Amino acid sequence: MSLETFIEAKINHYAQMIIDFTEKGDDLALGELNFYIALRRVLNGTATTQDKGMVDAINDTLQELGVLDKKKTFYKP
Repeated sequence: MSLETFIEAKINHYAQMIIDFTEKGDDLALGELNFYIALRRVLNGTATTQDKGMVDAINDTLQELGVLDKKKTFYKP
């Protein structure tokens, strides 16, 4: 599965979760949607400054934890 397909599936899943569930589910889904929508825009070259900041902060955290090499990113800029 490509990253783009994965992201679309996640967006669809969490959007459906908002439709189907309660307010507790809404909060979880919104957090997930914010990330996946930002990542999709970064990958599509239509990112806002906030999108870029969110994805970069996650990338920096993964690098600091040693999950990702300091010279690599988890997304294609």
